[in-house]
Amino acid sequence: MWIVDEKYEKVLYKAIRYTEDDVQKKHPMPYLYMSKAYMGIHNSDDPDLRESFEVDKLKALKNGLKYASKFVKKDKEMEYVPQEQEFIEEIRKETIIAAETEMDNQKYTKAKSYYKYLTSLDKEDPAAYMMFGTVYMTLKARRDADVQWEKAKNLLLDQQARGLTESQLDLLQYAFVKTIETLDQLGDRATAQSWVALGDDFVGGDREYEAVKRSLGL
Repeated sequence: MWIVDEKYEKVLYKAIRYTEDDVQKKHPMPYLYMSKAYMGIHNSDDPDLRESFEVDKLKALKNGLKYASKFVKKDKEMEYVPQEQEFIEEIRKETIIAAETEMDNQKYTKAKSYYKYLTSLDKEDPAAYMMFGTVYMTLKARRDADVQWEKAKNLLLDQQARGLTESQLDLLQYAFVKTIETLDQLGDRATAQSWVALGDDFVGGDREYEAVKRSLGL
């Protein structure tokens, strides 16, 4: 009820008390409520509300992400996460938008933190790992990029993109385009072409993807 009534201060106060208790802090639910409270603050059109919590929209989103990730991590038996997929999808969509904005603004370190959070929300999200790797590549951390790309490829080959949500599928298309573009710009056409070979199976026919292929002469 407090979430619905936008009484976020009460939600946070009570949830924080649970996380400070040696027994209750192991339970996933307090972190979920904290995440929902911060996402409510993020989505609010009331600047006074955000000011009262000393957060702007992005800070509220990051706090929401932090606690959503803890919620998923604490739910080791996956008892609660499946019931909260609608909320997780909501926060994922907001995170993808924020990450792409940072990419457009060439704020790659900030973008990297968002993609890292996406891998925490769902450890079987190939596009999140792909973009995590691509940001590492942009930051000239090739070894780290290869580690994340390997995870992405294994997930795609093992699961064939089955069970991905709408936002994850959108991110997959974006990730193939961005990864291939980045590798081509950095002069690694061979690796770019290896992603094209994989991308044809998952996003072939997409307008932006096909345009990137043509730019490589493929």
